[in-house]
Amino acid sequence: MSITKIALVFASVGFLSACEEALGPNAGLDPANGIVGTRPSPSGHVDAALVRAPALIGKLDTASMAGSALTYAYFTDVIGEIAVLDGADSYCGGAGKANLNAAGAGLVRGVKEGRGYNTMTFACR
Repeated sequence: MSITKIALVFASVGFLSACEEALGPNAGLDPANGIVGTRPSPSGHVDAALVRAPALIGKLDTASMAGSALTYAYFTDVIGEIAVLDGADSYCGGAGKANLNAAGAGLVRGVKEGRGYNTMTFACR
């Protein structure tokens, strides 16, 4: 194969990867509950203003806010429920301050891309 053909193959692979990523689905958060999801970043980028626990940085798939309800979405093989709940408490100002029941959706377990995927919605007490 010539160098030109090799360069074209690599360029095509990169282009197709970018197209697949751009056409991917949204996070799937429930708009019926007033919570609109954001498309998860493949790099795990989350707005730092919505996370105050260092243990969650780089581990959440998305973090979004609707009114007073904050939703953290995450893959369960990256971080566990207890760590995310501790992060929610940290955001709200201390242990026991995050209220999952007040926010409506609470904890929703699911699957995304063949992996365990949860969304935790909470409001601060």
